[in-house]
Formats: sequence, structure tokens, C-alpha cells
Amino acid sequence: MSNSSISSADDGFDGSVSIAVVTAIAARRNVAPTELPPLYEWIDPDALDALFEPSRTRGPRRGRLEFHYDGHDVVVECTDDLEITVDGKPIADPVSTATVGMSDESVTGV
Repeated sequence: MSNSSISSADDGFDGSVSIAVVTAIAARRNVAPTELPPLYEWIDPDALDALFEPSRTRGPRRGRLEFHYDGHDVVVECTDDLEITVDGKPIADPVSTATVGMSDESVTGV
């Protein structure tokens, strides 16, 4: 596993990509995810999750998406692992998308 991996599984990423993005930005800024503005002000979190959601017949989806979020350039790339790069730098440590004590709504503002 590379140091830029968020999560890895043999069948592809199995968590919420939108939460992983917010968590990565929060880690980069050294703040709690709830201190960030809602992700939906820049990109639709449901669409982001659906984009990388495994297909029913072909397994994990692969792809790359670049967008801006609250002053940061974000790249999400999904191959066998999910990699998130913020401002041209992969996040230094793996980020758990299982944020303790937070629902999807509190992190993404949905």
C-alpha cells in the first residue's frame, strides 16, 4: 500500500469517497472535518460517491477526477486503491473513512 492510499481492498475502494475527500482536506489543514465548509458547495457528494461506486457486473470502477474544494486542488484516483492528492501532494498517512462519532451528513453537509 502506498502512502497515498486512503483504503484498499481486493475488489476496490469500499467506503465513501466524499467522506475520504473531506477527511483528507481536514488532515492536510490539521482540523476536524466538521470545521470545513460543506463539500456540496463545490461538488455533489452523492455524484462523487456514485462515480467510483462498483458496478453490478464489472466490479470496481476505475477513474480519475480533479476538482477544487475550498481553495484546494483535489485529485481522486481510483484503481485498486483510492488515492487522494491535495494541492499536488498525496496525503502523508492513510486516512480512515470510518470517522468515529460522525455521520455522512455531518461530514459532507448533505
